[in-house]
Amino acid sequence: MNHSHSNIWTHLVLWTKDHQRVISYEMNPSIKEAMDLVLLEHSDQQLHYSILQDHIHLLVKLPGKTSVDNLVDHLQELICDRLTQNGFEPCIEWDKDYHAHSVSLNRLSAEKSLLERQEYKHKEISLFEELKFLGM
Repeated sequence: MNHSHSNIWTHLVLWTKDHQRVISYEMNPSIKEAMDLVLLEHSDQQLHYSILQDHIHLLVKLPGKTSVDNLVDHLQELICDRLTQNGFEPCIEWDKDYHAHSVSLNRLSAEKSLLERQEYKHKEISLFEELKFLGM
């Protein structure tokens, strides 16, 4: 469904296969480069993210004519390409599942703050526990 004239904000959570803690601190610049490529591809795009050892949280304004599935596939591909180009092999294996929920415009500020606190949050609650709370 075409939503090119809408502001559809989505909170995505992508996690590694078997929730393995394989995303190292050294990989973060490469992953950030991949996120920047998404912004370059869509001039009206906005993106906020938090990178952890076994998952990535993203708050993204969904590009027009792009499904969540397509965006997830594209992001994972860009991350893998950028990591490979920068010498990180083998590439991260992603779980086929992910979590996505829409975010209303009046909750954007709170959701951005939530992303900024992910590192602290996951010291107290695991991704598995968080996904269980989200119904996954």
